[in-house]
Amino acid sequence: MEPNFQPAEPRSVAVDVRRLRDGDPEAAEALARRATRLALRTAAALLESREEASDIAQDVAVDALRSLRKLRDPEAFDAWVHRITVRHAMRRLKRRRRARETETPLALLAEAAQPPVPQDMDPDALIAARQALAAALTELPARQRLALALRYVHDLSDAQIAAALGCRQGTVHALLSRGRETLRRDPHLIEIAIDFKGG
Repeated sequence: MEPNFQPAEPRSVAVDVRRLRDGDPEAAEALARRATRLALRTAAALLESREEASDIAQDVAVDALRSLRKLRDPEAFDAWVHRITVRHAMRRLKRRRRARETETPLALLAEAAQPPVPQDMDPDALIAARQALAAALTELPARQRLALALRYVHDLSDAQIAAALGCRQGTVHALLSRGRETLRRDPHLIEIAIDFKGG
């Protein structure tokens, strides 16, 4: 008679949360990496500063692990990390405004994460387009930038964005709509779009 082997449960964030609560240090490392990765992408899209985004990502990972007992649903770890990231990023933006600091816009994604340049496209034109988009994003209100980052960097649904921002789905729809409309009217982005079309 053959032994009845059960397939191993696929490793998921919920499994790691439960393992960490049971005292598994490897699960802590996995969750810290996941929280850092999620927070870094959101913070970089919002703050346009890799250095600041990296600082925030580390703080978010520490906060997430330190207060993990407050997370009721292990499946909601990612959404919870997004909420923590939003709080940290908004605090950083408020400090920036108070100090009237000026930031040099950076590309939305780290160079290693950027897609390769198509062969028929001028790399300098693509860099200019990214810089123009980054500059246009900095002109948007912070909540619009956050909503756009959560949608287009993390591919979250309206419901997930609403949970991260602590608002209604209708508000998310409005934030996304207003943000996209403002970007569509930006003269620098219009000019770049014409250049790419060869017009």
